[in-house]
Amino acid sequence: MPCIRDSIPDPGRRRSSLRGLIALLLLAGSAAVSAAEPVSGSVVRDLYYGEVLFQFYQDEHFDALTHLLVARDAGRVGNHEAESELLLGGLYLHYGQHIRAEQIFSRLLQDSTEAEVRNRAWFYLGKVRYQRSLYPEALQAFERISGELPESLEAELPMLKAQAYLALGRFDAAVALLDGWRGPESWVAYARYNLGVALVRLDRPEDAIRQLDQLGRSSADTAELRDLRDKANLALGYLYLQQGRDSEARPVLARVRLNGPFSAKALLGAGWADAAAQDYRAALTPWLELRDRDLLDSAVQESLLAIPYAWARLDAHSEAAAGYQAALDAYDAEIGKLDAAIAGSRSGQLVPAMLSADDARIGRWYWQLDALPDSVETRYLYDLVARHSFQEGLRNVRDLAALSANLDEWQSKLAAFEQMVATRRMAYAQRQGRVAAGLDQAGIDELQARRDVLAAHLEQVAESRDVAGLATTEELDRWQRLEAVGASPVLADEAAGDARERYRLLKGVLSWDLDRDYQYRLWQQ
Repeated sequence: MPCIRDSIPDPGRRRSSLRGLIALLLLAGSAAVSAAEPVSGSVVRDLYYGEVLFQFYQDEHFDALTHLLVARDAGRVGNHEAESELLLGGLYLHYGQHIRAEQIFSRLLQDSTEAEVRNRAWFYLGKVRYQRSLYPEALQAFERISGELPESLEAELPMLKAQAYLALGRFDAAVALLDGWRGPESWVAYARYNLGVALVRLDRPEDAIRQLDQLGRSSADTAELRDLRDKANLALGYLYLQQGRDSEARPVLARVRLNGPFSAKALLGAGWADAAAQDYRAALTPWLELRDRDLLDSAVQESLLAIPYAWARLDAHSEAAAGYQAALDAYDAEIGKLDAAIAGSRSGQLVPAMLSADDARIGRWYWQLDALPDSVETRYLYDLVARHSFQEGLRNVRDLAALSANLDEWQSKLAAFEQMVATRRMAYAQRQGRVAAGLDQAGIDELQARRDVLAAHLEQVAESRDVAGLATTEELDRWQRLEAVGASPVLADEAAGDARERYRLLKGVLSWDLDRDYQYRLWQQ
């Protein structure tokens, strides 16, 4: 942003300092990174895996993780081995366990021959590396993806690759990836913004202007897209200012919403555009609007010096002197508040205060701090708290506190569980003699033969999906009677129309009941 170091700013220095703000605006990340979620619509073939998914979609992610670990250790998710391991890796990633997550994804790549599983594993392995700022390694993983990904991942992949290219300074690669890219409408705005980033860094301002202007004029039906549109207009306006195209900057900056998060910098830039045209009275309008806003905003701080500068250029020297004195008083008061905030932060109570009103459940998949406590320290922390690194660190502290509470709770339960185990051992010891005597009298060979017959029958039922094969005695009797009725030649007579309809209805109802209970009964066997 422009930085006034004396009473009369130098236009050349003003334009030079604009480059810093433009870089900050353009290089800020805009593609959200989500964790590994199960594939929707897949058929659950293991009850325990279905229970894990139920916990997951109820946002009980810690329960999902612990239940999944137990189910895998007990061999209860054999039909979902790769899928459950992907979910396990995603849950580890959610808790910041990047090394464990990467080990799982790497192992899947070695063991799996399914293209879909391998592609998803490469994607998530690349995302893990991206989150750890290992951009070359992330790109290597992304390049190993061959074929299609699920729709949501297919749209996210080019955004992650573009962000990695930008972080590495490979702006030409980002342009080649994003120029002409056609994806879901929800991602197009981010692609256009990142393309503008790369074009500015390649010193192709006219191409960048086209992208940013198109985004700045676009419709936006969500708060996030409206913020992105304002951000594009702000970056475009300051790009015009940097190039000395002040008359073009003014209307672009006017497109930024006055109640949006970028309004302060837009008002400051609009004032500098007017000042560049020697219209200092017009410049005072946006700058005076800024004067009464929160002094924490650097644009507001700048305006306190820009206002008396404009008065001085208008030969209103008394107003200029009063303005400079007001700026000094405001800065002194803010320095005092800042010193108090620093002292409060060093007391160690800030983080507990942040989490005091939070839901204490252990780790939710997408968690962020919703509100800051009302204290002198927090007014300086909005920008800090908005950073991804701070949110990740705060979430780690939150999860550690929740895990500690969970361990304390289970520690208190152990005594009760130990008592239950001791009671069961005593009961088992009392029954052991009777059970042993009964086994001595039982015909083991005969029981084994009966077991083999039942197992063969069950296997045949499962292979042919014979729903009647698992019917109860009463249901089987009704089924056989209906079969006998259906085979009767009397039912084929034209006069038996009502009887045929009742037969069809009764058999349909029984078939429905048998089919409904079939999967549960098969699992019970």
